[in-house]
Amino acid sequence: MLRGRITSIVPAGYVTPPFPSLIWAFPGIASEPYFLYYSTDMWRFTLYWTLIIYGLIHVAASLYACVIQWRNWKVIWITPVVFLIIGGIEALIAGCVVGGL
Repeated sequence: MLRGRITSIVPAGYVTPPFPSLIWAFPGIASEPYFLYYSTDMWRFTLYWTLIIYGLIHVAASLYACVIQWRNWKVIWITPVVFLIIGGIEALIAGCVVGGL
């Protein structure tokens, strides 16, 4: 399979690091940093993290909207669905653009 890569040489025996992170960012737990060499792996990691972050932010915003508008319970249930669809589309576009650079 032909995959794009950065200008550096891929080390022998390289395998793509497991999702969700490349390095554990919290102090106290030592972690070996991993590196991505293939552009498809970079794009995939960026897209996944963008989908997760946008999804969480849109769910929080939709829950806030539901709490504020709880009296309209017959209609307000659609808010999280709409927010997730819009957030997913935004994340897909942003993740593909940023991950593709």
